[in-house]
Amino acid sequence: MIKGDNLEKKPFIIGENVSLYSIEKDDIDFLTYCNNSVDIRNTFFINSPTNNLQQEKIFESLYKNNLNCLPFIVCENKTKNKIGITAFHRLDMVSRVTTYSIILPDKKYWGKHYGSEITKLMIKYGFDTLNLNRIQLHVVVDNIPAVKIYEKNGFVKEGILREAMYHNDKYCDFFVMSILRKEFYKKD
Repeated sequence: MIKGDNLEKKPFIIGENVSLYSIEKDDIDFLTYCNNSVDIRNTFFINSPTNNLQQEKIFESLYKNNLNCLPFIVCENKTKNKIGITAFHRLDMVSRVTTYSIILPDKKYWGKHYGSEITKLMIKYGFDTLNLNRIQLHVVVDNIPAVKIYEKNGFVKEGILREAMYHNDKYCDFFVMSILRKEFYKKD
């Protein structure tokens, strides 16, 4: 449990090494930290800095859009430290589809299989609880570690968005990847 504002936060999803918590107002500093991280800016192609005021406005709008976005703070179970953010974006409960994202801004948490565990927890939540049929994502083709995490968790490459974004003086291709409900349950 994480303490903040005299209340104990309870995890919404508990994993072996990490747990997912709802985002609260006292997480705004961490959101700003994540989005200003050099590695995250390069991975997510973020081209301008953010600050707490901007993040507070984003926070206030998060739950006003009929759950269009479901974000979570990721905490390491052993230390209770905040280590990242994960979310479903553009959640469409009619088509039962969403877009997945994950941010681990501090390299000291990379290579510890946290990314894979977080992805697995989110997929399970998406199919078991939200009754989704499809979880999709876009990932730059050069991000080999992320592609491996997604493939390990059942995502398949569907195609390439050619020269989809301009970043660091070049146009970059992105994989479109997804996992379907029937593929997830067939895996088990």
